[in-house]
Amino acid sequence: MSTNSDGQSLITDAMRAWVGSEAPPLTSPPISESDIRRAAISIYWPEVPPRIYWDAEHAEQTRWGGIIAPEEFNPFAWMIGRAHVGPQPDRLDDAQTSLEDARNLRPPGAPPNFLFGGVDTVYHERMRPGDVVTSVITATDLYERSGRLGPMLFYITEETWTKQTGDVVKTTRTTNIAW
Repeated sequence: MSTNSDGQSLITDAMRAWVGSEAPPLTSPPISESDIRRAAISIYWPEVPPRIYWDAEHAEQTRWGGIIAPEEFNPFAWMIGRAHVGPQPDRLDDAQTSLEDARNLRPPGAPPNFLFGGVDTVYHERMRPGDVVTSVITATDLYERSGRLGPMLFYITEETWTKQTGDVVKTTRTTNIAW
């Protein structure tokens, strides 16, 4: 266990209570074939993406029985639309800012400096046209260690994407470091 300059643990009771908390869920619009095709083009550029992502006739003959999305597909990528041409605001409105702040799970009273510590993703069900995906982020763990810069707080979140059917699409475990 590491301690701060006062010899106290970085982890407070409020931080311990934070473990298990969830950010507000985020739900995607229905996935379209066009969304999948655009994502596949960008993922595989400059190569032609595999036909399973854009050729419905070909995809029907595969074990998937239709078009599927690449595992890297993000159904939330096109959620914020801009209604005008020209310079764009950083945020569409206060509601977007509030949601993004609420989904940025961070232990209360965590040190101000932040470093991304890594990510581990496990893919489950494939996304298809028509799927609606919900993302839930949960605070799962925190611990402390000493480093060259002093005590460091490690906090872990897990994001789960679930289809409208209840099938899990993927789980992503993220390690963050604060000092």
